[in-house]
Order: sequence, then C-alpha cells, then structure tokens
Amino acid sequence: MKKPILSSIAAAALVTTIVAWGRPDPLGMYASTLEAKSFGAITFGPGNVLFVADNDAESVYALDITDKDKASGPINIEGIDAKVAQALGTSADQITIADMAVHPSSHNVYLSVMRGKGADAKPVLLKVTNDKTNPVSEVSLENIKHSSAKISNAPAANPGARSDPHRSTITDIAFADGKVWIAGLSNEQFSSAFRQVAFPFVAGQQTTQLQIYHVSHKRSETQAPVMTFAPERIDGKTYMLAAYTCTPLVEFAVDGLKDGQQVIGKTVADLGAGNQPADIIGYTFGGKDYMLIANRTHPMMKVSVADIASAPSLTTPDSNGITRVNVSAPGAVVQLSDFDKDNVIVVQKGAAGLDLRTIAKAGF
Repeated sequence: MKKPILSSIAAAALVTTIVAWGRPDPLGMYASTLEAKSFGAITFGPGNVLFVADNDAESVYALDITDKDKASGPINIEGIDAKVAQALGTSADQITIADMAVHPSSHNVYLSVMRGKGADAKPVLLKVTNDKTNPVSEVSLENIKHSSAKISNAPAANPGARSDPHRSTITDIAFADGKVWIAGLSNEQFSSAFRQVAFPFVAGQQTTQLQIYHVSHKRSETQAPVMTFAPERIDGKTYMLAAYTCTPLVEFAVDGLKDGQQVIGKTVADLGAGNQPADIIGYTFGGKDYMLIANRTHPMMKVSVADIASAPSLTTPDSNGITRVNVSAPGAVVQLSDFDKDNVIVVQKGAAGLDLRTIAKAGF
C-alpha cells in the first residue's frame, strides 16, 4: 500500500519545523502535543518511527510509536469500520480509514483515520490488535515524541476544480535509504513530483518533477500525481515502483531522481482504465520477488519484479505491458500492507462494511 526545473526559492522547499520544547531525542523529536490538521498516508521507518502525511498542514510528521506488545499472530476483524466507529463514539458513515501500516516489531496494525466529514473532520491515530475484547484503541497525540517537515512548494488550493490539486500535495509516502520519499503534486512546471528529505529531518528538500507515458490516455503526462508507490531493490539498485490513476505502472530509478530535474519514468504496464490504485507493496515468496497492487475498481494484481526489470518502456497505446495475475475480486481490497514474512494484511469490502484480514502470501 510506495517509492524538473526548480527555482532557487523552491530549492529550499521543505523547511523542517520542530516543536521547541525541551531537548530533542537522537532522532530530533520532542515530546509535546501533536497539533495535526489531517491524517493521510502512513508508513513505518527505522525503529519505532511512524511517518504520517498531513495534506491540510502541508507536512509530514515523524512519531515515536514504541509498541511493547509481542507479535501475536494474524489479525482478522469483521466490520473493522464499525469497530473503529465504536471506539471513537460515532457511526461508521462518519469515519474514513485513510491508510494502514504494520508495526515492524509488534505486528500490530496502525490506522490513520478522519473522524467526521468536511471541515469538521479530525485526525485520529488508532492501534489494532487481535485482542478479542478490545481490538481497537486510540493512540494519544498528547505528549508524544515527534518532529515535522513542512512542504512549501505545495500547489495552490482550488476547491472549485474537479480535483483540488492541494488535496494531492501528498498522495503517498515511503522510507528508503535514510530518506522519507513523498509523492504528490507541487507548484512546479511539471506538477507531478517525488520529494525526498533526509531523516532525522533537516532543512531542505529535493524535488524531482515527473513525466510518464499513459497508455490508456495515449499521451505523455506531467500533471497526474503518483497515487501509490513502493521502493524495491532490483539488481542491486533502488527503484520506486509507482502506480497512477487509470492505471500506468511506472519504474523510476532512484539514482536518477535528482533535485531540480525533470525525469521520464519507464511505464512497464497499464493495469486498466477507469481505476485508481489503492496500495502497492513488494514481497518475496519462494525465492522470487513480486509487487502486489490493490485497486479500487480492478482486482488486486501480482506482477513479477523480474518482469519489471526486463520490460521495455511503453511509448505507444498498443501494449498493456508485463503479465499480471489477478488475486482478488474486482475492487474488493481498499488497503494493503505487508504483515510478516508469510502474510499480507488487507482492508477489504465485506458483507456489511469493511473487514480486516490477514492473507497468506502462498495464496497468491
């Protein structure tokens, strides 16, 4: 569930802001109340650090989530949306599960949630375990160790637009090679962008503007944001494998994502029109590497990393690219995360809402 021309002013587009209370810990975090405006994409980085995107505040937070629970096996909860709503004292139609991440040591699940709708919605972070009596609990944002990095080259808000570009300032985040990678839109010439910032957070960001060939649209595009991406090592090099709406799958070599550059990605597949990708993860099974892509409309799909590595770049509308294998019902999976070496975990549509399910990789 992922991995241009830049003015001298925008070269310092990411300004790190840290709450100036007390002494920072070795990761530059201070203990105080996190005053977030919204929660979106989340991902775990080194140790206990959870990175959280806040589009409304144009920021990414680093939170110290020290989860002392021991790994206790798969988590399966029918009606997870109802359980979340119950924990927050509201109804399921008043909550939105924005993203999901799995703690690297406890293997508990963390959900970024918006409680309420519209301007009244409030961000909430939840912890989900396999405790049958109390599976969902709220993570307090008071006196929590955290730091933040603020994006200052976000696109201007345009509420009247078909899709407000400011809502896509941050579409997904990932941690790789000591950096937080941030996909979304910028105010640059090619608004589709990857940003990267070193962690612990320091002043300054690198921004690369992106261009891709969109097979089903039959044209090159620079304004569509990466919707989800994941870092993947291929032949000793790091790549960002990115999925776009309607649905190109594109490979970007990390060593080519330089500050101030415009970069053309390698489109390796078109997963089908009329679809928005929800999440993408890499996993290994049976000694082979795969990417798993969850889709809002199409089935969840598995593709071979070896096929990605050897694929030509698609530049015409007459090919759908590399082979993919459908592994779910169409549109069933809306959130996806790697769980452990044997399993993934998904939020999927159930009989009466959304279910949280752990699924064996062997089943794919």
